Amino acid sequence: MWAYRLEAPRRVERVEVPDDEPLGEGEVRLRLRVAGICGSDMPRFTGRVGQHHPYFDHGSAPVHEVVGTVVESRSPHYATGERVVGTLGPTAGLAEHVVVDQSRIVAVPADLDDLEAIVVQPLSTVLRAVTHQLPPVAGRRAAVIGAGPCGLAFCHVLRSRGAERIVAVDPVERSETAVAFGADELVVTTAAAWQAGLAPSSRPDLVVEAVGHQQATIADALRAVADRGVVFGFGAPDDADYAVPYLEIYLRDLTLASGRTIDDWPELLAAGARYLQAHRADFASYVSHVVPPEEAQRAYDLYALPQPGRLKVVIATSA
Repeated sequence: MWAYRLEAPRRVERVEVPDDEPLGEGEVRLRLRVAGICGSDMPRFTGRVGQHHPYFDHGSAPVHEVVGTVVESRSPHYATGERVVGTLGPTAGLAEHVVVDQSRIVAVPADLDDLEAIVVQPLSTVLRAVTHQLPPVAGRRAAVIGAGPCGLAFCHVLRSRGAERIVAVDPVERSETAVAFGADELVVTTAAAWQAGLAPSSRPDLVVEAVGHQQATIADALRAVADRGVVFGFGAPDDADYAVPYLEIYLRDLTLASGRTIDDWPELLAAGARYLQAHRADFASYVSHVVPPEEAQRAYDLYALPQPGRLKVVIATSA
């Protein structure tokens, strides 16, 4: 079968590999239909983190968001031919066939096509954060640093949960898109410049950091949030240790929270699918670029460069 390996930073190459990995109890083998590229895949692609980073302990082209068809199953819950969506484990990567545990997938609702279904995985992680990790947002002022795919999903979910005002912050001009996803406005600047210009009366009660991969935006979020406010770090970290303005947290009674998705994936994915079904029209523009597997290099290059008009990039087979 075909697969992609990361041969050097920013370079993936197609290879032929055996398709004989034995299935363990509860595992299924999927024929890939769609793979979504996520910001958390980028550090391995760019060489920002090494081979033994906990997210990417393998040499495959990094990817984890998938929609696929079951071609072999040792799960009592999924039969051959069934279409599923989910998240791959840390040793998988971009390939024609991928193996995934039943605990990381859910059946795709019949009314969602493949390009809609790939949205379920990132949307489910945002829903989980808003539902289980943030305080009630109704009536509160919120800001989202980063207006990429996950930042836009945060804007939508915060709006649906009754946030009073939502400001998105991103140096890339996506104002029309941010407003369509629920933001009241997009401030087109860096997080540092945004927080430096905030008057105390305009500070948000809640700030979501949806960028990750560097330390500065967490510090900016803490300096931007109102007294007794909450900062939620959603963006994946590349560094093991972060320097934060602790005196700011202490003197202003702030809360800094974070955490990756380690809950019941089937339950979270099912909730994401239900949310998507209820808001299908709003997410119609979420996937901006569809690339065939033969052009996987172009897909990674597209995602690695934030730019107007570029949201979710997916690799989709024709079958």
